[in-house]
Amino acid sequence: MVQITLNGVKKEIADNTTIDKLLETMELPKFFVVEKNLKIIYKEEYKNHILKDGDTLEIASFCGGG
Repeated sequence: MVQITLNGVKKEIADNTTIDKLLETMELPKFFVVEKNLKIIYKEEYKNHILKDGDTLEIASFCGGG
């Protein structure tokens, strides 16, 4: 098991979990952005990023307003 911080909350996930596999387990809005260790990760790269012990992920969604 690997411990990461997801949106400020510590979470244990399976070894060798990629960002895309983690996102499959979550209910997400249509538009969102993923930041890993203070770096924006592009959607095309999700499958290439294996999460490691101590990684920090922030998932932010977009909303309109006026």
